[in-house]
Amino acid sequence: MSSDPRRLTQGLHAAGLLAAALTVLAVLATSGCGKQGPPLPPLRAIPAPTRDLTLRQQGTNVLFELTYPKTSAGGQALDGIKAVEVWEAVQPAPATGKPLPLDVKSFSPIAKKAFQITDAEVGAATFGDHLIFSMPLPAGATTPVAPPPAPAAKTPAPAPTPTPTPAPPGTATPAVPAAPAAPIVPRAPARFYAVRTISKNGEKSDFSNQLSLIPKVPPAGPDQVSTTGRPDGVLVEWSPVQGALGYAIYRRNAQEKGHGQPIHPAGATEKSWLDNTARFGQSYIYAVTSFNDRDPFIESAFASEREIHYNDRFAPPPPAELVGLGETGRIRLVWKASEAEDLAGYIVYRRGPQGDFTRITAQPLTAAEYVDTAVKAGETYSYRVTAIDQTGNESAPGGEVRVALP
Repeated sequence: MSSDPRRLTQGLHAAGLLAAALTVLAVLATSGCGKQGPPLPPLRAIPAPTRDLTLRQQGTNVLFELTYPKTSAGGQALDGIKAVEVWEAVQPAPATGKPLPLDVKSFSPIAKKAFQITDAEVGAATFGDHLIFSMPLPAGATTPVAPPPAPAAKTPAPAPTPTPTPAPPGTATPAVPAAPAAPIVPRAPARFYAVRTISKNGEKSDFSNQLSLIPKVPPAGPDQVSTTGRPDGVLVEWSPVQGALGYAIYRRNAQEKGHGQPIHPAGATEKSWLDNTARFGQSYIYAVTSFNDRDPFIESAFASEREIHYNDRFAPPPPAELVGLGETGRIRLVWKASEAEDLAGYIVYRRGPQGDFTRITAQPLTAAEYVDTAVKAGETYSYRVTAIDQTGNESAPGGEVRVALP
């Protein structure tokens, strides 16, 4: 019996197609083409805990500062925060030295106080990438001031020392009364603080680093603060405060609602400071506080604030060393350049044989030289040069020079 080669080939081809189809089905079955598992939950936007919390006492308020949280605890970008909670614990202060840290878990609910900042307040208190906000201290929370020592009584003239009479046997010698002890001023209770930040979806961070404060009666602040605009900056002056360890100078733009960190610390004997970082065209508000402790920083409240519109009303220095050279049909003038950052140029004035000085340059000159060709031979001319800045403030004229043409 003979076989048909064409039928054999067709059978082998059909068997191959069937095997390939079975292989594809097996691969699909093992590749998870079936029931899928539940979706993974989204990552929680828990703010990373604050590690750089600082505080200081200003008047009867506690000022807190921390870096604005930008990442979550897992390291992802954070879409801002909506509130900050301040937690407080109150414990007796040690007789001397700084209080030892507490376990934040031991803060009792009675001693905890939640302080939240609304979205608007957070925005208003943002300085660069920092948050600065305050909390009032409870009434009576500061250490009282030690009473002044009583004036010493005048010692009467010593009376003649009588000859001591021997005491009878068995009689006790009377005790000499001890000098009265100095009054002990108790320290106020120590107050411990930590903060937690809250994301916009309500997730709370872990507690921050812990800080402590033993509040004190703050010093009085300078009650007389003045500001004066000068070409090289704003001069801030204040009245001294007796007993102050130093002063802190604050500056904010007039449109800002509060002060950030002080821009300059001044010593106890200083009464003024020149702010050479001020820029023309800006409005600033300055304040000065006095302080009596550095660790932590305890300063006065703002006794007064002064606003200044720092506009450029100051002319540049006048040109110096003006020299005139008479040449054929013209007079050449040269002078020493004026040193002013906002210099716009120079203006030349001329006076002929008769009359007064008149301006002969329509536009300010940018070079420190000028050639006058509107002159006549045999005449004598006088010249003056002024400097003008970009705001239009013109200096007084420099020295006068006279030139006679041949």
